[in-house]
Amino acid sequence: MTNGSSPGANRRIDSAVSTPRSDLTDKKVVHPDRTVTASRLAAHAVALHEGVRLYQTMFERSALGQLIVDFPSFRIDVVNKAFCSMIGFSVDELVGSDISLVFPSGKSPAGDVFERLADGQADGYAVQRFLQRRDGTILPALATVSVARDQHGNPIQLLVHLQDQSQQRATETAQRRSQALIDGAIATLPMSFTAFDTHLRFTYAVGGMERVGKRAEDFLGRHVTEFTQHRPTLRGLHRALTGVESTTRTIVNGQNYLSLIGPVRDDRNAVVGVISVSTNITAEVAAETVRRQAEELRLYVAQHDALTGLPGRSALIEHLNTLASSENGPGALLLLDLDDFTLINEGLGYEIGDEVLLEIASRLFDAFPGLMVARNGGDEFAVVVASDTDQAAAMAAAELVRASFDAELTVRGHALRVTAGVGIAIKHAGGSSSTLIGNASSALSQAKDAGTGQYRLYGAEMRRRVESRLAIQHGLRTALQDHALRLAYQPSVNLIDRHVLGSEALLRWSHPKRGNISPSEFIPIAEQSGLIVPIGAWVMDQACRDTRHLQRTHKMDIAVNVSIRQLAGGGFAEWLEELLEHTGLAPNTLTVEVTESVLMDEIAPIRRAFDLVRAIGVKVAIDDFGTGYSSLARLQNLPVDVIKLDRAFVADVDVRCESRAMATAILHLSAAVGADMIAEGVETEAEASTLVDLGYSVAQGYLFAKPMPIKDLTLLLLSPSVQTSNQGAPT
Repeated sequence: MTNGSSPGANRRIDSAVSTPRSDLTDKKVVHPDRTVTASRLAAHAVALHEGVRLYQTMFERSALGQLIVDFPSFRIDVVNKAFCSMIGFSVDELVGSDISLVFPSGKSPAGDVFERLADGQADGYAVQRFLQRRDGTILPALATVSVARDQHGNPIQLLVHLQDQSQQRATETAQRRSQALIDGAIATLPMSFTAFDTHLRFTYAVGGMERVGKRAEDFLGRHVTEFTQHRPTLRGLHRALTGVESTTRTIVNGQNYLSLIGPVRDDRNAVVGVISVSTNITAEVAAETVRRQAEELRLYVAQHDALTGLPGRSALIEHLNTLASSENGPGALLLLDLDDFTLINEGLGYEIGDEVLLEIASRLFDAFPGLMVARNGGDEFAVVVASDTDQAAAMAAAELVRASFDAELTVRGHALRVTAGVGIAIKHAGGSSSTLIGNASSALSQAKDAGTGQYRLYGAEMRRRVESRLAIQHGLRTALQDHALRLAYQPSVNLIDRHVLGSEALLRWSHPKRGNISPSEFIPIAEQSGLIVPIGAWVMDQACRDTRHLQRTHKMDIAVNVSIRQLAGGGFAEWLEELLEHTGLAPNTLTVEVTESVLMDEIAPIRRAFDLVRAIGVKVAIDDFGTGYSSLARLQNLPVDVIKLDRAFVADVDVRCESRAMATAILHLSAAVGADMIAEGVETEAEASTLVDLGYSVAQGYLFAKPMPIKDLTLLLLSPSVQTSNQGAPT
């Protein structure tokens, strides 16, 4: 318990927890209501052991003197530091001694205790006692005694809380505090333990269940959301599954509870569940010492804001310092300050203001999963973005903040539109965390000066570069809404007879002021902003409609580029299947193309996405293959139908032996994984002839046709074969 306490003392506390025997691994244990396996009992024991550890921390840090006394021997088993300081004896002198050691001669309370417990009903009481310090002085104290009983109802231990009354305050506040401590101590169980599996189903529950009108057995096997929708509590449970401890405050039936939530780990340090220890703090909320105790506990676990459950300013600074000491450091810091929040507090009341802050915190937490989202004090929040963030990504994060504020907040019948100013600072090499915070604060001031709902990036030059990207982003959004985007089609042909086999749909955009903008410029911005998802949906829809129209007179396949955001975002295959049914396009005539760079990402979700697409009959192609991102090991684990050889290996294939060797190797690789090959970027007859000699049969490139509008493609298909004269108007 305390520093220097004996092993026997710790074992004494642990003995209060019944642990299943280890030799019951494969046997069944019969419960009054159900049969559970011994392994489940073992899980219960692990959870209970973790709960006892957390309770020991609270016991040791208590500002009140506490001790555990064996009954009926009245031997002192455990003491905390506060009691040692109060009485003047050390831990070693107290543990194992008779309780009479701390009382005046002939004034041992043993007889009184026997009398109070004689009827077998009393589980707690408060009484005035006079203790004797080591130096012989008398100490008046208020003793609050809780009784622990065995399964037969026999008392086995006494938990004693002692409050020094030698310097009692004369004020009414102190009297109410003393009464609250007495009332809280009379409770049968001082706390409750609950444990959950990794799906947040109850595996163990004991103590305090009457607060929700349930028996402990009613919880087992059921999900936590069947009993509470309290968001901070649910957030704390989910954080515990990631290995993070946290504290929450909850009000149930008018009672205040402080809950300490943490992970349960196995011998390999893997998280196998969650443990929650809840203490009724209603009687202590007005007491300064107990508030200090709760604060120390929160600091011990993590520095979190009590209202929102988010990390506070000190935790934010600590996080930034930790990242700054790493090789890369934090990429960007966003500081947010709610606009005119004082009007909400003063006009509608602080309770509504608190609920607004809770909703804003929840939206930010959901908008930036896995990132540090903190409450920086008052109505100010902070977001720390990833270490590889550039200016565009930081501004995109600010746009994401703005988007999370778009929807109205409805609080107690009040419909509120809340905006925020955002200051953004990018960390430079060698820059400190304090400089980063200062820069973000300066940018926030500029944003607030510019009006409501504004954001500013620290540094004029960075801002100018990013504004150009934002203009493209805005233009893309407008072009999508105004149907100003268009598609161009580049045929793929049989290298032998030059017949058109299919076509690839390519996105084109003509800006009203800048003219044609290269896809290499606007596609990355669409990816960063998330616009690639609605734009990609439009491209797929239009390409399927155009191709279905052509298929009425010509045999024609179509390939459409798809962003990994679309493919792995969830529900893509189902959406695509509905689109094909709606447009009438046969699935086996559609190929979904993704760039080779996706192979850099985690392979499992990509494989699942490919499997779902191929399950509906659509083919999958790897575009730009050979640009250096993927490995053979990754490729052989993916279900791929087509591999497209990048232009880098086609250029000069007729004159460079290295290019021929690479093209041949990739062709053999495609055969090994069962995929067809298409050579991209063929521009000369010499290149085409060399590819045929190497074994290639299908190609794309300016030699056969440039990307063209759908009407030009229709005319091209009227010819039996493509003439090598750069067919089609450039587009």
